[in-house]
Amino acid sequence: MDASYLFQFLFASILLTLSPGPDILYVLTTSLSRGFKTAFLLAAGLCSGLVVHTALVGFGISQLIQANDLILWAIKVFGAAYMLYLALMIFLSPAEIKLGSAHDAEPNLLGFYTQGFLMNVLNPKVSLFFLAFLPQFINYDKGSVFNQALLLGALFFIQAILIFTLVAFYASKLTQSIQGNKSAEKVLKFLQIGIFVFLAFSILFL
Repeated sequence: MDASYLFQFLFASILLTLSPGPDILYVLTTSLSRGFKTAFLLAAGLCSGLVVHTALVGFGISQLIQANDLILWAIKVFGAAYMLYLALMIFLSPAEIKLGSAHDAEPNLLGFYTQGFLMNVLNPKVSLFFLAFLPQFINYDKGSVFNQALLLGALFFIQAILIFTLVAFYASKLTQSIQGNKSAEKVLKFLQIGIFVFLAFSILFL
């Protein structure tokens, strides 16, 4: 692929990742409420989901899913239901900033990785985005379309995980200063709930 295509893609990807959206906001609020380690695992899960969407685009499966109304609707309903489930779990949990410790169970922490992965994979809007975004930077006259899609997907993954990690790291620096602040804890809790409700609504209707 031409270097100019790659630079254009990387620049556009960075702008898209930095733009305020549910993913980066959830990484931010998770880092504030639970610390860097948990937010990093969440971010890693979110970015790992991109691998699935990239592969679907490369194999042409995304186009088949988008063309089948029944399959697309089923994925939307399942994805929206999962987002509402996460919103309910946060609603039922206490509004408190809970930092991880060395005594945290590994499955607990890995649960945030899994949560991020499922958030991404079960969101058909991400698949639609990749279906519209990646082909703009693929040169169909130069080499394998699948290999080009994988390369672009890898670039998107790298810049996204770096940006999410930086956001999580700097947000975690504020955790100690707001820990114990009941107003801040409630705001973070309902902001997270709002993110998942918005995601569920956008998956179904936007």
